[in-house]
Amino acid sequence: MNFKHFTKQIADKNLDVRALMIKIDDETLQYGEINELYDIRSISKTVITMAAGILNKLLPNEFNENTNVYPIIKDVVNLTNKTNLEYLKMVKVKHLLTHTIGYEEVLLMRNDIIEHNPLDLVNFVINYPISQKPGTYYLYSNAGFYLLSVVMQELIGKDLIHFIDEYLFKPLNIKDYKWEKYGNYLAGATRLWLKPKDLLKIGQLMLENDDTIVPANWINYMKVKSIHTPNVDTPDRTFRRYAYGHGLWLSKEDELFFAHGTDGQILLIIPNKNAIILTLSTESNMDEIENIVESILNGL
Repeated sequence: MNFKHFTKQIADKNLDVRALMIKIDDETLQYGEINELYDIRSISKTVITMAAGILNKLLPNEFNENTNVYPIIKDVVNLTNKTNLEYLKMVKVKHLLTHTIGYEEVLLMRNDIIEHNPLDLVNFVINYPISQKPGTYYLYSNAGFYLLSVVMQELIGKDLIHFIDEYLFKPLNIKDYKWEKYGNYLAGATRLWLKPKDLLKIGQLMLENDDTIVPANWINYMKVKSIHTPNVDTPDRTFRRYAYGHGLWLSKEDELFFAHGTDGQILLIIPNKNAIILTLSTESNMDEIENIVESILNGL
């Protein structure tokens, strides 16, 4: 692989790529500053889903994909929109993981919450109209993974970041990070800051799937297709958002799976090549970033 060819593309196109890392077997190629903290944006969804798998291992009866959400959080929310109650009682953890709660509006994207009191965001989400029966309607949003953080924290009875630090970050020797909160709870879907070299460890954990930190059956569950996503698919590529799993995107071919964030955050796992491709950027031209990732993938 001509790694310099790809870094030259980044420079020639003046792309704001902060870090590019490619790991193949035991070799790691890197570009940019891999020891700086970067906002990984929606890759946060994958990280909190992995933490959910650890909680499932520790409390399999109390927390699993079919756990009802509302009984766990009903005492910490103020439900004023009583028409939501019927559907809220149906919402399960699996609906949070697959963007299928039933909202018809995208919620909690960072530009949408500027005017909201962070302490009231959980009530905002709970009271926002749920128009479709849970599990029947997909809409990508930050709401489900924020509610996941609320559910997990209320279930364990302590700050969720301490749980994630103890059971996920420390075993991976991830020491320097920041995960912002919305009120009393982790943003869940976003706002996690990691170093590229540490994000690569998250990818390696999913690639190896050796049952040591996150249960292997949970990683496999994350890779199970929940919904085909033609509105964001790019059929002319191998690296494509063909479907959504559980906290992960799935490509159609070769069992590729990946986490994906706005402005060029990509953590792509290629099992049949024993490889990982990682990009972190603040580049609004996502097509160019994805074209480079596609080129790297085709060159493996």
